[in-house]
Amino acid sequence: MMFGRIITFTIILLTETGMFCGAALATTLPPVKEYIELNHPLHENMTTYPGLSEVELYTRLERGKNGAIIDGIKLLGISGTYIDAPFHADPHGKKISDYDLRQLVNLPVVIVRLPPGEKIFFSSAFQGKNVAGKAVLLMTGRDRLFGTEAYSDNPPYLSAEGAKWLAKNHAALVGIDSVLIDNYNDASSIPAHDILLKNNVVVAEDMTNIGSLMGKNAYLTAVPPRVPMASFPARIFAAVY
Repeated sequence: MMFGRIITFTIILLTETGMFCGAALATTLPPVKEYIELNHPLHENMTTYPGLSEVELYTRLERGKNGAIIDGIKLLGISGTYIDAPFHADPHGKKISDYDLRQLVNLPVVIVRLPPGEKIFFSSAFQGKNVAGKAVLLMTGRDRLFGTEAYSDNPPYLSAEGAKWLAKNHAALVGIDSVLIDNYNDASSIPAHDILLKNNVVVAEDMTNIGSLMGKNAYLTAVPPRVPMASFPARIFAAVY
């Protein structure tokens, strides 16, 4: 049997006589039914973005008499499943380490499936959906090809006018299970990145397993280390209530 988590906190009051009194209150959070991984595991020599992938695992200090080992990793910020910060598109924008946790933790999930026969998410795909303060996940099914040459073969993406609609309607995060949220075949501009990041909307790319959230009351968390970078891998997951 699963029970909700009980959180206890104390309220301190100053009375007219100068005395303090405290009252302990408790609230029960709903139980988590399951946690669902929405990220690709990192491994050595993996390919995320063709031609711009670098993941190297190494040992800095071999195991000593105490049995401990010290190891490390060298990687690009766009390795595996990752999030972008405004600095990715704007030299004056904030970096990964500047994100407020409220932008990354426990975001209600809205899933938008790529319309049949389409390669682009236009604003029409979002009509009638309440996205304010939510993680909008663009489901293409392309994640099944991750790590293969076919993954970057004419992949789906978000249009500029679709990005404008999401920013205007105050989405908190927009993620996609494809190689880029922009048009991979046109490197001359990144309009979806520009629009979303400059409007303080978190961008997550190369997600996976989005379909497993369909029909569920899911909340997304996407927290990377506090690094002063434009992009960095995150163990993105969802808690289902």
